[in-house]
Amino acid sequence: MSTAIWGESETRSDENYPLSLLKNLLQQMMEQFTAQGACLALYDENIRQMVIRLHLRAHISSPSSAANNNIEDIVTVPLNPRKAPGITRPLNPSASALGRMRRLSKPLSPLDPVTLQPLPSHTTLFSLGEAYTFGQGLIGTTWRKNEPIILRSDEYAAAHPVDSQPLAQNERVPTCFFAIPIQDPPVLSTQSTQPVQPMQPPTQRPQNMLGVIVLYQTLPGASFQQRQSDEALLWAERFGLYLQNDRLQSSQIRTNDYMKRLQQISTAFPSDVILSKLVENVYQFVTAVVPISSMLLTFYDRDTKKIYDVFAIDHGKRLEGLHEQPVIAQQGDRPCWWHITQEQQCTLLIPAIQQEPESVQQYEELLKGTWGDQSSAESFLLLPMKMFTRVVGSLSLASMRPDAFSAEDILALETMVQQITVGIENAKLYDRANQSVKRARQREESLAAMNSALLAISSVLNLTELLHKFVETSAKLVEAGLCTFFQLTPDGEELVAQAIYDRTGKWKDATQTSSREKHDDLIEMIRLPFHNSLLAEMVEAGSFFYLDTMMLEELAQASGEGGAIFLRETHSHKMLMIPVRYQTEIVGILAVHTPWHDRVFRPEEVSTLLAISSQAASAIRNAQLFEQIRDANAELKRMDKLKDEFIVTASHELRTPLSAISGYASLLKRQSSRITPQQVLRYGTKISGATQQLIDLVANMTEAAKMGAIDKKLELQVGPVQLLAAAEIASTMLSINIEQNITMHIDPQLWVTCDALPLRQVITNLLDNAAKYSPPTGQIVITASEANLSQLPEGQVDYSKLVNGEDPEVVLVRVRDEGDGIPLEDQEKIFEKFVRASRSLTTPVRGSGLGLYICRRYIEAMGGKLWLEMSVPGEGSIFSFYLPRIEAPPIES
Repeated sequence: MSTAIWGESETRSDENYPLSLLKNLLQQMMEQFTAQGACLALYDENIRQMVIRLHLRAHISSPSSAANNNIEDIVTVPLNPRKAPGITRPLNPSASALGRMRRLSKPLSPLDPVTLQPLPSHTTLFSLGEAYTFGQGLIGTTWRKNEPIILRSDEYAAAHPVDSQPLAQNERVPTCFFAIPIQDPPVLSTQSTQPVQPMQPPTQRPQNMLGVIVLYQTLPGASFQQRQSDEALLWAERFGLYLQNDRLQSSQIRTNDYMKRLQQISTAFPSDVILSKLVENVYQFVTAVVPISSMLLTFYDRDTKKIYDVFAIDHGKRLEGLHEQPVIAQQGDRPCWWHITQEQQCTLLIPAIQQEPESVQQYEELLKGTWGDQSSAESFLLLPMKMFTRVVGSLSLASMRPDAFSAEDILALETMVQQITVGIENAKLYDRANQSVKRARQREESLAAMNSALLAISSVLNLTELLHKFVETSAKLVEAGLCTFFQLTPDGEELVAQAIYDRTGKWKDATQTSSREKHDDLIEMIRLPFHNSLLAEMVEAGSFFYLDTMMLEELAQASGEGGAIFLRETHSHKMLMIPVRYQTEIVGILAVHTPWHDRVFRPEEVSTLLAISSQAASAIRNAQLFEQIRDANAELKRMDKLKDEFIVTASHELRTPLSAISGYASLLKRQSSRITPQQVLRYGTKISGATQQLIDLVANMTEAAKMGAIDKKLELQVGPVQLLAAAEIASTMLSINIEQNITMHIDPQLWVTCDALPLRQVITNLLDNAAKYSPPTGQIVITASEANLSQLPEGQVDYSKLVNGEDPEVVLVRVRDEGDGIPLEDQEKIFEKFVRASRSLTTPVRGSGLGLYICRRYIEAMGGKLWLEMSVPGEGSIFSFYLPRIEAPPIES
């Protein structure tokens, strides 16, 4: 005897029928009916088709050996999704309908040992895993007719051409087929009850069919007789009893498993409920009971009259964070859900959605929403969470399998839902009993926290630290998500954000920068209008007020870009505004809210914020006065330092030309009788140069004095100026007295708007500085290029000009020298009055320390900016400035 291994089936299932016993029984049936081949097709609930699970074939050495066929081997595929993993059990045929089994002609005997021989890896006749729909082929026809069918080979080929495919090599052509249906035994059917009231009765497999047996003959002249039909049905009943017995044992194991899981759930909620653990336990239990694709857990709060979706699975994908921020709806938003759960209070089952299109329309609200669109599912189940006459929620389940929810499954799920409902209600009762105690403790803790906060705020004199402490303390006291302090500008026109505390981290992350200074600068870009705005009206009306969504949008439209972004991106639905007053004067406004929430603060919370705001107003005013005094002292110290530096610089710079004048004048006086004309000319030239140096020094001091304070507006005549012409004039005036070469790279088409005379003076001063500190053979290069303001180095961009999408065009000018460079510690100070680099006082190069100060003031007055771009010791420096660019004016004819 040889045995063929026919490749694995393509259609798989999780169900694990007792295929070894069915194989043994099928072999005995072959012997009983003298068949050379047999196959067993079983109903697969996943695809709702008959799938071939066993195929036996006798290896015949001669026609005379037909009565003693050697049976070839098979390949089987597991099936049962409800069988507990890791459990192996023997089938007990005596467990059900033993009397019917005695009517069979011979007992079941074990298979004989077999010897493996290589055969074709695939057969085209009843291939393992091949599936048949209702009425398709011989198997589907037997399924439909529900009676034995005997066909000769020619009748088979004519009636079922889909089954009549070319045979594989070494396959014998069958001469006759005998198909017998396996019906579902009535024992299991009569025990099936439906504990729920479904919209439609559960869709069952047609004819309550478990499978189909096909026997076939391959010997010439062999055939089956019609009188064998009754005996074949007895054999088919035996198959059904074995399958039924296995299902009963599987059901018992599943029931035991359900009881264990229900016991675990019942012990999970002794006194309180943690929502994340609750939904996780529910999900784990449900997936262990039924094959679901989607799940939705909904709660109803009788106190708030709102419906909360707290957990959702959409086609296997979990919606994260839903238990922390549930989807909230009112009764009017969910009329169908309300009708099923609160009015009917019954379980809703739609066993086959695709067969009932009208159910998708009728229950569209239940099939769609937080958990996505479930109208493509095959089965739907809604279980109300009922406690006496109250329903506190529901559990909705969807499956891609038809008839996914059996009666026992629903019973187990209802028991689980009842347990968690009781646990939730008990937890609510326990919680209410402790609310009064907790509120009393909270009041005590709130008073202690407020006293501590008031003490902490009052002890801070640094204004920035005070404001950050103020918003942080306020947010923590009332557990708000976001708290902002807006300070009123001195002119009373705007409110400028000074400090933000964000507990959620989202707005903080959005404004997070590399330094605290930049972070604070970005916060101060948040400005809200105050004068003649709704804020001013509401501040006069009361001690606090709320801004709803419409008011916030109106305020955002009246605000600048920074304020509009803040009001919209913080997703406030209701913002509490508390005016901060010092006596009768408005200092600012404290804005408190929680993003995404329509929160109204409790009276005690508002009282706490009012108290801390009143104290903060006094602390803010004290801190402001302290800062003013500190700034005044710092300014006095700075002025005193500048005075000392001016005296040192002036005495040093004046001494040199005065010494030269005095010395050469003395020489002229002592040597007047014997001095030559050449000496007189040389001495006079030296005296004239020293005198000019004194004149330049006095002129710079006078010009710097005229400029006065940094905020004094200079009187300039601004107009279009060609940059190349201004640079050429400046270099021509300077090149007479210097030895270095000046190289220019300036496009004649570059025009700027400025005052031509100060521009030439700026370029002259920069070129003069470059010449002073460069070697005689060094190169001085001046370049100019056009750019947009946003393309300049970050520290030199005036962001106030980058509003409403504008990006002005500028001309960037660079003056590069090959001098000794400027030490890092002096690079910022060189633009102040009377300040020179620390080592410049020991060099022969003379200067008043006013040139760069004058240059910067002129450039800034003309709408630009001047800075030291780079300075490398021993390699030189680059000074840069920019001015607004304009197009070249038309040439007048």
